[in-house]
Amino acid sequence: MTELKCSVRSCSFQKDDCCCRGNITVEGAHANRNSETSCGSFQERSGSSMANSFTNSCGCEKIQIDCKAHNCTYNENCKCTAAAIDVAGSGAKVCSETKCDTFECQC
Repeated sequence: MTELKCSVRSCSFQKDDCCCRGNITVEGAHANRNSETSCGSFQERSGSSMANSFTNSCGCEKIQIDCKAHNCTYNENCKCTAAAIDVAGSGAKVCSETKCDTFECQC
């Protein structure tokens, strides 16, 4: 499993630069660069509260990352094998405005 750091402050699952969802999906089946990937699990935060309530243990613990970015070096059978990834998307309102900054094309 992979450690996930997330700087998408507009996502309801983001807390203290970590993802509290438990698992995510990285989209971008035909991506050749990180800007062509996205976090398919992104959910825009409504107001100042998170969509779900999380415990104090929410952090960057290793989580399951399903990866649909087939050209990524870290994609093995649609699972991310990177030790850690960074998801970015300052001010994102939709999934397509996020990206996996760790994506590395094997093409």
